[in-house]
Amino acid sequence: MSLTELLPEVRALSHGDKLQLMRVLTTELAQDDPAQLIASGESYPIWSPFDAYAAADELLKLLPQSGQ
Repeated sequence: MSLTELLPEVRALSHGDKLQLMRVLTTELAQDDPAQLIASGESYPIWSPFDAYAAADELLKLLPQSGQ
């Protein structure tokens, strides 16, 4: 079945069935290319603005320029 034939069938699914289909497809895609995955049990750094005082200072300098 081609994608053109499949899309009307997918659009006719209920919201819950669409979510289930999305879960199945993402799982299959992840299994097809495991190099693209975020590894389970690993930790990854995420930047947070908490304690970003230099960034806050720069933003405060820009406020007068924006007419605020």
